[in-house]
Amino acid sequence: MVLNRFRPLRGVTAWLPIAVVVMTGALALRNLAGVVQFALHRAFEGDFAVYYIFARVGLHHGWGSLYDSTAMRQEWLALGSAFLYPPLYPPTLAWLVAPFAALPFAVGYALWNVLLAASLLVTWWLTVPPSSRLVRLGQLAFAVAMPSIAFGLLLGQVVIAVAAVVSISWWLLRHDRPLAAGLVLSLIAIKPQLALLLPFTLLVAGQSRAFLGWAAGSLVMLGAALATIGIGGLETYAILLAGSAHYLGAMMVHPQLTLPGLLGSSSAAALVQVLVIAITLGLVWRRRGSGLEFPFAAGVCASLLIASFLHAQDVGVLLPAAWLWLRTAPRGAERVLGLTGFLASLLLTTPLPLMLVLAGWVAGEAKPAYGTAAGVLVKM
Repeated sequence: MVLNRFRPLRGVTAWLPIAVVVMTGALALRNLAGVVQFALHRAFEGDFAVYYIFARVGLHHGWGSLYDSTAMRQEWLALGSAFLYPPLYPPTLAWLVAPFAALPFAVGYALWNVLLAASLLVTWWLTVPPSSRLVRLGQLAFAVAMPSIAFGLLLGQVVIAVAAVVSISWWLLRHDRPLAAGLVLSLIAIKPQLALLLPFTLLVAGQSRAFLGWAAGSLVMLGAALATIGIGGLETYAILLAGSAHYLGAMMVHPQLTLPGLLGSSSAAALVQVLVIAITLGLVWRRRGSGLEFPFAAGVCASLLIASFLHAQDVGVLLPAAWLWLRTAPRGAERVLGLTGFLASLLLTTPLPLMLVLAGWVAGEAKPAYGTAAGVLVKM
């Protein structure tokens, strides 16, 4: 009789994953409908339009003019838009977008969206924790249902491509191709603040060859930048970055959504940034024998926490970080705080809740409760 009473409960439990997939799938479809609507009617307001103009300045006026506001204004007017956005992008982004910018806007925009969709699928396929097909599909739907991911897709944000770069680098390193993994990782230079610390967490974790691959790729890109935009162009870019705090409003950035911006004081912000770096590197060192997943997750999270400015959609790079962290089979306080922090960051589009993730890692280190990555079945 007691067993008969629990049979309905077992039936509900069996249907629960399907119900979650249906709910997240509905939200994902709604978000995708919004992406299509934006693409059809407001494409010039998205980030790809800014990348497109940025690259066309280099193509039409010479790469040394990338940060020339007059040339940029001319390109905006030629496109038929009066919208103007400060060009706070590295030259590497212009090189990536140049093939798309050589095409008519509509064609380049369509192909760019194909690239982002493929990047999202690659990130999901490579890094999502092993589980049943239904659960894996549910996690893909859950990702698209997240505001940060949907917003990134809507705007055509390159953060989706950076997430794929991180995922491919981890996959290559996992398959014992460290130099190739490092070379791929050097592509984070298209938006470096999203994973700036990741090469160093890999170095601390003992992946020196991957670090050397990243360094070699980065030096090649630096040499290419010197050859194309010159020292003067790099100086202009550095000046724009240094002065970014003075016109955050024009960049549509809310400094209160970042850890340094929330603290306000430059000395307090610098101190907290140093502490975050030190704690992260210390944790990576302590866990250097537990697998490749933790250094990747820690590097991305710490990079977002110390970033001086971020846009809301930039937290989309947390998607591979969260999935890789789940592959470590966290338990106890680390699992509770980690899930809370990752979900809150992806939902609220701010990296501030990642402090909970960091606290969970510290708690997990105080009482080791993390597992190895190999053969772990993660159920959410």
